[in-house]
Amino acid sequence: MINELSRFLGTNGYLPHGYCLSWSQPLLLTNVISDVLIFLAYFSMPVTLGYFAWRRQDFPYRSLLWMFSIFIMACGITHLMGAVVLWLPLYRLDAFFKAITALASVATAIMIWPMIPKLLKMSSPEKLKAVNETLQREIEKRKAVEEDLRLAKEAAEAGLQKEQQLMAAIVESSEDAIVGKNLEGIITSWNRAAERILGFTAAEMLGQSILAIIPSGRGYEEDQVMASIKRGEAIKHFETERVRKDGSRIPLSITVSPIQDKEGRVIGASKIARDITEAKLAEARIQELNASLEQKVAERTTELTAANHELEAFAYAVSHDLRAPLRAMSGFSRALVEDYGDLLQGEAKGFLNQIDLASRRMGELIDGILTLSRSTRGELQRSPIDISALATRLLEELTRGEPARAMVWQVEPGLSVVGDARMIEAVMRNLLDNAWKYTSNTEAPVIRVRSGNVDGRDAVCVADNGAGFDMAHTELLFQPFKRLHREDEFPGMGIGLATVQRIVRRHGGDIRAEGRSGHGATFCFTLTDNIAEVVP
Repeated sequence: MINELSRFLGTNGYLPHGYCLSWSQPLLLTNVISDVLIFLAYFSMPVTLGYFAWRRQDFPYRSLLWMFSIFIMACGITHLMGAVVLWLPLYRLDAFFKAITALASVATAIMIWPMIPKLLKMSSPEKLKAVNETLQREIEKRKAVEEDLRLAKEAAEAGLQKEQQLMAAIVESSEDAIVGKNLEGIITSWNRAAERILGFTAAEMLGQSILAIIPSGRGYEEDQVMASIKRGEAIKHFETERVRKDGSRIPLSITVSPIQDKEGRVIGASKIARDITEAKLAEARIQELNASLEQKVAERTTELTAANHELEAFAYAVSHDLRAPLRAMSGFSRALVEDYGDLLQGEAKGFLNQIDLASRRMGELIDGILTLSRSTRGELQRSPIDISALATRLLEELTRGEPARAMVWQVEPGLSVVGDARMIEAVMRNLLDNAWKYTSNTEAPVIRVRSGNVDGRDAVCVADNGAGFDMAHTELLFQPFKRLHREDEFPGMGIGLATVQRIVRRHGGDIRAEGRSGHGATFCFTLTDNIAEVVP
């Protein structure tokens, strides 16, 4: 083996390559220096590539780098051998290294061609620079976002801490007892109001069972409450009793809500208890007052019933007992005038006429009293009433009674109320009779029936452009037998508007009057529960 290696490394009679150069010093130096420098450069390149491949394990073409390193190193050795054979004719060794270089070159060339498409797809330095710049911007943005998130987290934590402090302050300053407990009924929190209401301090109650303040016989309440809490249900405002430290019982209104963790699991309950001692005392007082009021109402009802009976008796007396002498007075006075009128002097005849007129006026007064009396008696029979149709019918009756009058009347369609039909007809008849009467001296009389508004409630209004009235005397309009005009101007007894007001108030409504002397009047009435309305 050694002999073969010696023969392989032997000169075998070959001449050094320097003979070919005639041992020219310039040529020798140029070749030697060039080959040595090339050798050193070629050896430094594989070291650099190998170091890069070793450090960049993620580089996708590391095998190519290793092949280039072998190829370049082999090329460097061939240049070194070129310098050696100038003096030592080791041509076999030189040929050996050239063969290795050839194999490495061919292998590298074979490997590099399939990689060309992949290498072409690699980004250019400009693109890589742009990508790096974009990546750098993204990194900066990410850092900014992370900084914002950090600041937001710190702010949220500070806000949460502040909110927790605020909630703790609210709990401690609450006038209601606020007690926390776990699912086993062990007390976990106890505010100052709980200390004040129940007498136990927080130190005494924390870690204790809630059953310590529940009266015997009411333990079932806690079982029912905890069953609902475990289902995630809240219990609102149930009234019960709890035991104070001194052993007394205190009435409470309790609300219980489930406490949940971040995953939504129920881990306990929060109880808010309000002392309702004063409310219970007030309730008892109200019950006493209600009982007293019911008794007074019963007494008042009895009195009203008696008064109604007396009123009915009075109405009967007025209707029957007073009308008889009036009929006699009126009949005898007319008989005297008819039978003995020629024998009587003019003045005596006038006296008899005055007696007859006074009798008839007294009869009208009795009719007015009976009408006023009937308006306050009897049960209301409520039903829908078409005011527009009712007003139209009444105005047509008035027109037929005085066809010569050039009256213009207007009725808004769709007016409707709910009330006693008989009484509401009396209201509309009186209001329209008044409007008809007080426009008798008006050149172009107009009567309007329309919708209106009184104190935010829908109303029915009757308006005219007749004699009107002075608003300073409005209160007199609705007093029985009170009149604002002379009878020779406008006849009447002064009972119509009083009757209207009583009927409207029996329906729970109100009536308002507006007017001006010589410029007409408007009367608007409402009924209970916004009963007057415009029907579309």
